[in-house]
Parts: sequence; C-alpha cells; structure tokens
Amino acid sequence: MSATVDTLPATGTQPAIAIRPRQPNSLHLTEIPRGEPGPGQVLLRIRQVGVCGTDRELIRARFGAPPPGEEALVLGHEMLGEVAAVGPGVSGFAPGQLVTATVRRPDDCPACQAGQPDMCQWHRYTERGIGGLHGYMTETVVEEARWLVPVPKELEPIGILTEPLSVVEKALRQANLIQRRIAAWNLKTAIVFGTGPIGLLGALMLRARGIEIVVIGRRAKPLLAAEIVAAAGARYVQAAERDLPEIVAEMPPIDLILEASGRGTPLFPAIEILGNNGVLVLLAGGHDDEVTISPGVIAGSLLRGNKVVVGSVNSAKEDFELAVADLGRFEELWPGLASRLITRRLPGLGEYQQILEHPAGDVKTIIEVG
Repeated sequence: MSATVDTLPATGTQPAIAIRPRQPNSLHLTEIPRGEPGPGQVLLRIRQVGVCGTDRELIRARFGAPPPGEEALVLGHEMLGEVAAVGPGVSGFAPGQLVTATVRRPDDCPACQAGQPDMCQWHRYTERGIGGLHGYMTETVVEEARWLVPVPKELEPIGILTEPLSVVEKALRQANLIQRRIAAWNLKTAIVFGTGPIGLLGALMLRARGIEIVVIGRRAKPLLAAEIVAAAGARYVQAAERDLPEIVAEMPPIDLILEASGRGTPLFPAIEILGNNGVLVLLAGGHDDEVTISPGVIAGSLLRGNKVVVGSVNSAKEDFELAVADLGRFEELWPGLASRLITRRLPGLGEYQQILEHPAGDVKTIIEVG
C-alpha cells in the first residue's frame, strides 16, 4: 500500500452519518468498517461531502434502501475525495489525486448494459447514499476505479459542485440530442426555474455558452442567488406563475427551459411560454402542488408548437467530465463566483445534526470531512 495511506488506520472502524431508510427521525452517527482496495478498486480519503435536497428527503423517510442485509444506509452522494491507495490492475489514478465519482451503479437492463445506467429501464440499479449502496459521509471509501472522475487540483475549492453540475450537463446534452430533429436548432434563449444549486449551476452552464437566460425565483432581492446570476451576465426575476407571459413578452422565443424549482406549479405555464420547437427539461419533481388547467390547452400548445417535455434524472460519467471542464470554464470567466454557491461548511461528521437545518439564504451546505 502507498505511503500516502500511512495516516489512515489499516483496519478497524470509522464514523459515518447514516439513517434507517423509511424510518423518520433516524439520522445518527454510526461506525462502519474500513476497507482495503481489491483488483480494479481505489481507496479514497473523503475530503468533502455535499448535502442536498435528496439527502433531506431521505432523512424525512420519503424513500431510500440500505445495502442488502443491513438496516442502516450511510448518506452522501456528492463527494470530493483524494486517492489514498490503488488496488491491483488500476491505472490512471495515483495517491494524492483528487477525484469524484458517479452516483448510480447498473443493473442488467439493456440501457445499463449498453453503458447508460443513468437511463436505466428496469430501475433495479443501486445508488451511492440513496439506495442499496452506502454513501460517502464517512472518512474512507473503497470505490471501483471505473466510476471515478479526476478533478484538477486547481478546482479543489469548487470540485464538490461536480455532481450537481453534472445533472444539468445531462439536461443540456439530452436537449441537444432531442433537437437533432430540427436542422435549424440554435439555442440562444433559455429560462431557468429555481435558485437552488441545480438552478444556479444550470444558469452558469448556459451563460458560459453565451446563452441569454432569465432565472425565475420566488424570493425578492437582495438575494445571494440574484447576485450570482447577475455576476454571470444573466437576469434574475422574482415572479409568480401568472407573471410569466409578461416576462416572456420582453424576450426572444424561448428555446430551452430548465425546471429545477422542485415545485409542480411552474410546469404548465412553462409549457405555454416555451417557444415553438423548444424543449422543457424537468429536473425536479413537484411537491404535490395542485393546479387546474384544461388538458386541451396544454395538448394544443405542445402539438401546434412542436414542443418537447422531457424528464432528466441522474447523470452519466460523460456528464461528470463535462461538469469538471465547465467548472474550469467558470473560473476563467468569473473567478471565485462558483465558490459563492457554497454557503455553509460543517466542520466534520460530528456535526451531522446540522444537516437538518436549512438557514435562510443557504444554497449549498458541505461537510468538511478531512
């Protein structure tokens, strides 16, 4: 084993933040075994773990599953780690290197076997820190090298944002794939609903490509999210759904809409304001919002406008690689801007109870593990 690992105990247990899936109020600190890398595997020292809405929904017992034969599930699917040691047969990774990892692991469905677990058909996949596999809220993890994505050292301050950015990278990639149906497709104008990490990273991604965008949120200025949006050359608008036609009237036709608010109410108005031949990508599920609308109005808008509504969940390894490249681009265009999304840093796994907190103005909470 590499000398880099000398500071890590070779055996024994380590602390981890866990839940008992589907049991309310089960968030706790536990102990899990340390591992050693086998063939094709890498031992990671976890540096940072992100906390997101998925983690909070898991804590609220809305979904989740432990690994087979276990009662608890270690949380955490957004990770920045450092290679501590590599197992036999591993190339391309060395101790000291920064990495992140994809979230989903494949089942035997045709899509997974074709190398697209993010498009799994049978939904028997497992996911780090979500279903069937322990996550990264611990000190060390043994991971398959094939799921790792290198993160340049210069991106260390924002590397933890790779996973959430990969989600919108996939959304844009899927939209562009769909739009091969249109020979004249030229993405120029977009709307982003939502001012959480997904929405703001989506805004930065689109602005980095020179796309004119408006980000729509519910809160009034002054607001950190609005400052980030403005610094990237975009416009933030506080608006209710009824205000959307007036906002869109001032813009060119909307080519793309990213719905990342997590609310159900923007869906139908978004379909109506989407430009002809446009694409609406749903990135977050609605929270049981009730709306009343004529199906004929929506069907007519989609039909006459050749519009597409598509769901996009999870992300592929290529989306992680695109995210790393875009984080570098963000730093070139707007030095230090992406780091402003990280609004709260918890000093260690022992502060696990603070995961439940969501202070006003908080965008992204991370845990500084080591």
